Amino acid sequence: MPLCPQHISQQVKEAHSRLGGSLVKIQKARHDSAVESENLKSMFQSWEQKWMHRRELIASRIQTIEAQLKELAESELPMPQFTIFDDPGE
Repeated sequence: MPLCPQHISQQVKEAHSRLGGSLVKIQKARHDSAVESENLKSMFQSWEQKWMHRRELIASRIQTIEAQLKELAESELPMPQFTIFDDPGE
């Protein structure tokens, strides 16, 4: 039976034998590990939801750019010329 967090410190005080102390430490470490695992799982789910939304935004932007490039390629306007400006101070 798992220990409740409020009872762990009380049982640590009551553990007089080395075996009892070891068992209490193992149970506390197990509880701490489970709590940490739940925290990591919720953090991952939060990150995943945030990036799922951003992924949709990026995909939408790419589709818009591709549509604009397709329209530009089909039009009879000359293709735009790209120029790179260099800062002479750098």
